[in-house]
Amino acid sequence: MARKFLLCFHDINIWNYRKVVPEIRSLKDLCGRGFSLLVIPCTDGATPEAVREFRDTLLQLESEGFELALHGYKHKAEFSQGRSYMGLVGMNLTGGEAEFAGLCEYESSRLLQCGLKAWNDLFSAEGSTSVVTHTLPAAFIPPTWYSNRHLPGQVRAAKMLYEDRFSLTTAKGFRYASPVASFAGLPASLEKLAVAFGSLIMRLPVGIPRLAIHPDDYPRMRGVVRDLVRAALNNRRTLAHYGEL
Repeated sequence: MARKFLLCFHDINIWNYRKVVPEIRSLKDLCGRGFSLLVIPCTDGATPEAVREFRDTLLQLESEGFELALHGYKHKAEFSQGRSYMGLVGMNLTGGEAEFAGLCEYESSRLLQCGLKAWNDLFSAEGSTSVVTHTLPAAFIPPTWYSNRHLPGQVRAAKMLYEDRFSLTTAKGFRYASPVASFAGLPASLEKLAVAFGSLIMRLPVGIPRLAIHPDDYPRMRGVVRDLVRAALNNRRTLAHYGEL
């Protein structure tokens, strides 16, 4: 079986997509194909026109060979009575972005359904000039990868691949080891270590390593990101999509 890797651009939302699309297309030119885009579907506070433009841009990217995945609901947690102590710790460590961290079964299911509804609402925006060609996200990735014990099964029951910090689990329950290199939230003193780790996992003989990119990585980490993509390709890894696993 061909050795694979995933390139995942996180945190694409209605407020930042115009800024990141040029970077996304530039990376496609380097990779030779589109890769996985992790979309935050909530559009609260945006005008109908802005929602339609966001939707049309995502569908255009999809038509160019990119893959769209669901990245939580708002990527910012709301108060929940069903959050465990460890969930509160995760929330504190991530500045409140770990919206699924430590939730009880009911709250986890409710929030997942909110994310799916926001996704469906986004891709059914009236007046769009594009044609919707898909129904479900290719995968579900909880923001910051902090989760709860109920969420993986709930995502798989919704017929989506589930991603955590160390692995990928398909809707049918097949699990792949998947270490991830990311610079999100790292102090500058640890960036060189993260780059070394990213280079290492691309050379490993097993697993499906991931390179997780965030809008805040640009422009400062642009060169590093491109070097890691080249390292993966030079190590005879093939860029894969979630839907191909």
